Amino acid sequence: MAKDKAQDNIVRVAAEVASKTAIEVYTKQKEKEKRMRSDRRLRDTKRLMRNYREIKVHAGDAIASLAEIETEDFDFFQSLMEDMNEIDVKAIIQSKAKSAIMLTHIDTMLQAYQTICYGSKKPEEQRRYRVLESMRLVDDPPSVSEIAERENIDTRTVYKDLDAACEKMSALLFGIQWIERE
Repeated sequence: MAKDKAQDNIVRVAAEVASKTAIEVYTKQKEKEKRMRSDRRLRDTKRLMRNYREIKVHAGDAIASLAEIETEDFDFFQSLMEDMNEIDVKAIIQSKAKSAIMLTHIDTMLQAYQTICYGSKKPEEQRRYRVLESMRLVDDPPSVSEIAERENIDTRTVYKDLDAACEKMSALLFGIQWIERE
């Protein structure tokens, strides 16, 4: 009987340790997944900002219908579309539409971010918007050293400001999903 009681105690203790360990592993895994989602959103925001000018060109210049084709380009596109197996015209049109929708959202959130930054009493917030604008939004971006000189900051601070701006933009672009990461 004492032997059975000792075995029961061992089983109970082992079960408690196993359940605590399983809960800890599960909790750590969920936290890791949450961080990965957050990292992915920030990475996506940085990619959107890095490719902003190209997205803008694509949304504005991609051909969405035959009506948009210039007369001199018609023969080229007609020969190109003769073999429909090679070109997915529908995908091109959908891609332009997706780019235009995303660009509208990005532009709206950039305006919101600009309003937030210039409404702030902190000069570094305003500087962060200017850095983002200079590095990612203008057609002919200055060099990092030129931005640093103009803003009277170190070149490393330019990159830190860009990271901080992208983090704020992530919150604006992804909304509550971004905030839930914390």
